[in-house]
Amino acid sequence: MADKYIDMFKLIEEVEKQHSMNIDDIFSNLDSLKNGEVTYQRPKNTVSSSSGNVTLIRKPTIPEDIGTYDTRFSAFRGIIEHVSYGSSGNNDYVEGHKDALQKYYQDAYNNSKDLYVIEARVNDEINRYTSRTQLYEKGYYDGLFYVLKALNRSKELLMNRLNREINQKL
Repeated sequence: MADKYIDMFKLIEEVEKQHSMNIDDIFSNLDSLKNGEVTYQRPKNTVSSSSGNVTLIRKPTIPEDIGTYDTRFSAFRGIIEHVSYGSSGNNDYVEGHKDALQKYYQDAYNNSKDLYVIEARVNDEINRYTSRTQLYEKGYYDGLFYVLKALNRSKELLMNRLNREINQKL
């Protein structure tokens, strides 16, 4: 009958041992950091290419200053033209990203009066795009999202500009 009861003192002692062991592990990890013995952890924003090389990916961001614009298309064009890839070089990711931007820039140029058509096309392609295992495909997919963000940002910029003009005239 005594075997069914848990000895609380032994249980507490075991928990304290585990707790102190975790603290000791923390201090030993700090000591290893001081000595420069750091283990490498793969960053979250990396992709492996087909050759097995790990490539750091820096997604371009929407620029704040795009110059002057009168229409939604000119704001969109300014955002697309001011994209910066940094010093990542000419890798497959950048090529895929550029291809998506060029494709939808040309569509936007052809439909400059109605960019809602382009938004619908980009959304459809994003929903249909399934493969993102290669760097080019990942870049193209991220390029689609960049185009969608650029379209939304151009809409916001134009609405803000019109709002300022209306408020000035009132």
